[in-house]
Amino acid sequence: MSASPVFFVTPRHAGADSTGSANSVTTRSGANNLATVVTGAAGGSIIERVTIVQNGTGASTANNIARFYIYDGTTNFDLVHEVNLGASVTPSATVLGTRITVPEVVGFKLPSASYSLRVWFSAAAAGDDYTITAQVADL
Repeated sequence: MSASPVFFVTPRHAGADSTGSANSVTTRSGANNLATVVTGAAGGSIIERVTIVQNGTGASTANNIARFYIYDGTTNFDLVHEVNLGASVTPSATVLGTRITVPEVVGFKLPSASYSLRVWFSAAAAGDDYTITAQVADL
């Protein structure tokens, strides 16, 4: 425990987009096709919120999956959570796309600038596009 209190220095917003094509990667190791959602600051960062929003026009009937990994900047990709996004819908002016908040990764600490939160999307069909955003507090 620190003798001095730790205060957040900078709130920050970051994000990544998925590609809207079928992803045939079946491994859960995290070594392939990962998008960086947010990279830690030099003094560390705490994840405060993660949201996934469908922004494509695909209407795949298959379930789409998002897998979250913590990458340490070397060779370690630790799977920390999986989210079933369900079958996608076709968003329009009157139909909302899928929106999911992921509380399971809130509070994770990225201890330095070499660490990052990464995501993999299954994207069952072309047009199944998603945007993921993260709000973090840099220490």
